[in-house]
Amino acid sequence: MPYKILPTKEFEKDFKKVEIVEQRRIKSKFEEVALNPERYKHLQYELRGSCRIRIGKLRVIYSYDEDTLELYLEKIVFDHKYR
Repeated sequence: MPYKILPTKEFEKDFKKVEIVEQRRIKSKFEEVALNPERYKHLQYELRGSCRIRIGKLRVIYSYDEDTLELYLEKIVFDHKYR
């Protein structure tokens, strides 16, 4: 059963900055991620509990809750700046 995808306000703000072609790639990739979010890279240190997925030159930080089956899109990282 796929996870329900819930974007944060910060993600929505970043998403508007991305070109339409990239937006489509992000949407299609997260439909795939929603099926099995544990599969992708888990982050460490201050981002512990979050995961990262690379889509072209962008990185998208997300977290998920196994109990409620929700996938939280946290932010889009431009140019490797995770903060």
